[in-house]
Amino acid sequence: MTQVLVVCAAGASSTFLVRRLTDLASAAGLTWSFAPSSVDSIRDDSTSIVAVSSHVATPQVLDSLITRGISHVVLPDTVRGGFGAEDALAEILSFVDDNDGHAGSIVEPHRVEGTN
Repeated sequence: MTQVLVVCAAGASSTFLVRRLTDLASAAGLTWSFAPSSVDSIRDDSTSIVAVSSHVATPQVLDSLITRGISHVVLPDTVRGGFGAEDALAEILSFVDDNDGHAGSIVEPHRVEGTN
């Protein structure tokens, strides 16, 4: 099962987003799990997809993820809490497609910027 860790600043908005993403993924027939997370709690050997909220995606955070070898996708600016979950799922699916379907496995560290 593919796991997606959703990173935001305080944790409240990622919890709302996780709930919406779970519903959307289930409706789309995806057997993915979503969980809120902080950047610091992601293990270096994580095989999860890490989805970073745009307001958290500072150069320092992104460089830290890259240095640690963690593949990640930056969510679009339109994603706030549960709002924009459709855009978030589309960005995550695009990330998986761009990595030849290797959801949950680290091939190379990637920085994928969200769109406005």
